[in-house]
Amino acid sequence: MNRLTVLQLLPLAIAVAVSLWWTSRNVGVGRDESRTYWRAAPLSRLKYLIAAQGFTGASVAFFFDLLRGGTADRKEVVLLAVMAAVVVATLFLLRTRGTRWTHRLALGVIVIALIVFRVPLPDISHFSSGPVSTFGIMFDGIAMFMMMAFGVLAYRTHISTEGARQLRTEAELALAHRLQRVLVPPVVFRNSTIEICGRSIPSDQVGGDLVDVVTSDDGVLAYLVDVSGHGIPAGTLMGAVKAAMRSTASLALGEALDTVNHVLPSIKEPAMYATLAAVRFRAADRGVEYTLAGHLPILHYRATTGTIEALSVLQFPLGFFDDSRYETRRVGCAPGDVFALFSDGIVESANAIDEHFGVDRVAEQLAAAASKPLEEILEAVIAAAAAYGASHDDRSILVIRVL
Repeated sequence: MNRLTVLQLLPLAIAVAVSLWWTSRNVGVGRDESRTYWRAAPLSRLKYLIAAQGFTGASVAFFFDLLRGGTADRKEVVLLAVMAAVVVATLFLLRTRGTRWTHRLALGVIVIALIVFRVPLPDISHFSSGPVSTFGIMFDGIAMFMMMAFGVLAYRTHISTEGARQLRTEAELALAHRLQRVLVPPVVFRNSTIEICGRSIPSDQVGGDLVDVVTSDDGVLAYLVDVSGHGIPAGTLMGAVKAAMRSTASLALGEALDTVNHVLPSIKEPAMYATLAAVRFRAADRGVEYTLAGHLPILHYRATTGTIEALSVLQFPLGFFDDSRYETRRVGCAPGDVFALFSDGIVESANAIDEHFGVDRVAEQLAAAASKPLEEILEAVIAAAAAYGASHDDRSILVIRVL
């Protein structure tokens, strides 16, 4: 190969190298939701995209034969096109559905195979000094055009089908987010004996956290619910739990949970469940009735001593067993006492070394801000958890002060 040929091939080699590097770094990687999509999407939904990758790879074989003057045997060119299509499609799948290392290993194997089998570089000097096949050039040109046309058609088909599906999904998620804002508004409540402040901050997906306050002749019921999972099913079940809790608010607290637990199995998927923390304040006394269903402990700050007690009751989440029976307990309280109910989206906020925020840090924030307005207590806990690390779950908290 003469000096002119090397200089002519150099831009092509650089372009191929840059394209491989860019594809290796950007296809199928990046944000967590991108990885999740590629790995979770069924292969049947990616068939047109895989076909487009294959047609694009196949065109390389005909392009290389063009650079050799179209002199290669047609069967060999077609075989190389099929092999190139399989290799490119496989690399695409490894990059998008496998790990970064499996993709790099596959690239390494391909490079080693090219070296071992001594695959020659295309020599465009054939156009000036070697044999040239007019039929071969026409065959390669038509084949390249067909591969590119089929590739574009496959890309367009993938975009039209997956794009429409994605638009429908985004529209459903937007509707679910609006419904969640309606079902889980910020809680602000005050009467002569208590004041309550609560908020649920949803994750990127539609979540199932719920904070709510229900008043009745028998007192005030404040509760927090965390439905398992994410998305529209979790949001739907959360709405059902809210309706059930409000409809049973006049019952005794344990009886209300028994009723809700009995109803849930018939309106949920088998693997779904809901954890709950609830407190009921009665106007007749200074006692507080509380219960938990598979939930994190309730923190009770005592203003007279400045100490915090974790209130817990070991019971199954709602929806696990329809014959479960739920117990309640009572604890005394005094003016200035603060109760905090929170979801695992707060305690499971994780730092760079995957350490969780934890219940103890929630207690520290509660003790430090207990004398401040409830909104400031709420903001202090949420801000501390967010600053500590990321969370892929809803962050919800309900704080109550005894007046």
